[in-house]
Amino acid sequence: MHPFPTSADLNFLIGKEIGQICLDPSSVQILFWNGGRIHIDYDFEHVTDNGDCYLYDCTAHAGQPLLLHRLIAKVVTSLDVTPLRLSLNLNDGQKLILHSEEGPFECGQIWLADHLAEGYIIY
Repeated sequence: MHPFPTSADLNFLIGKEIGQICLDPSSVQILFWNGGRIHIDYDFEHVTDNGDCYLYDCTAHAGQPLLLHRLIAKVVTSLDVTPLRLSLNLNDGQKLILHSEEGPFECGQIWLADHLAEGYIIY
């Protein structure tokens, strides 16, 4: 629905440690131990530390096996941002790459803090 904001607007994600990964039938939520969360409603990629790439389309109930547990306790060290792609680069070489698209539906939200009223970014 929306392009990602610039890297400068997303720099608050650097230093965040992934604490939980939650699955439901049509989305994935990434919760950070030190505040904030990402709610993913669209496809995304998980690139492992050895370069294997897994594409997920948020159909956990019907899709391929998930290896997302490998992301827990990893820290975001840098970002790569284009209008329709956000890569969270992690401290062990893994990547979580979120995709967006132009269209009528949201692809997800990025929450700035644990208190959901403190603001969010729709992508």
